[in-house]
Amino acid sequence: MSDSGLGRILIVDDEQAVRDVLAEFFTEQGYEVATADSGADALRGLPETRPDLVLLDIRMPGIDGVETLRRLRTIAPGVSVIMVTANEDVALARTTLKLGALDYVAKPFDFAYLERSVVAGLVHAGAPARSRPAPTAGEAWRTLVHAVFRAARAMTDAARASTGVRLEDAALRAAREAAVAQRGAAAAALAEVELLLTVASELRDVPSAELSVVHGALAAARATLSAA
Repeated sequence: MSDSGLGRILIVDDEQAVRDVLAEFFTEQGYEVATADSGADALRGLPETRPDLVLLDIRMPGIDGVETLRRLRTIAPGVSVIMVTANEDVALARTTLKLGALDYVAKPFDFAYLERSVVAGLVHAGAPARSRPAPTAGEAWRTLVHAVFRAARAMTDAARASTGVRLEDAALRAAREAAVAQRGAAAAALAEVELLLTVASELRDVPSAELSVVHGALAAARATLSAA
């Protein structure tokens, strides 16, 4: 994982307008963003961009998204890949899941779903190693987001619909506010996470193992606010 922000995203699309819209959206959310206008450019630039997650268009001239995905799975197996597709290519997008894509999203974008898919992809890519003795502030907030999303995904469907989604939203909001140094807003969002977690715990909606991980991540995130 990258050492700052919520994670590093590489956007690969031959359409400038699509790259610009996605780059603006994810930059505003606190992610680090790089772009490439072709599969070949993306593959060439991997050593420099070092993405945690790739948003990859299926239909591109030259090396298309499917072939780019195949090569990514070989040279960067730890990187999560989400395919970007037009509605008429959804059937093709489904086949990419068998090739190692984590998910696919269709244009025009549902940005709420898109960000949830990206966060899930970052969780899949792996949280920072817990053995590090002194995590950076960025790592602490990223670990919190990952821990909350893991806990939410361990809930039953009913529990996740009533509490889990709100937990995820509050954790994302806390991390975003912290990324732009809005300590008061970040602290308020953390308090919301704690309240929702208490409710989920009392209802036994969260497995105890996941609960302890989230509590540890909350403490680490809160410490970064005190140290700021």
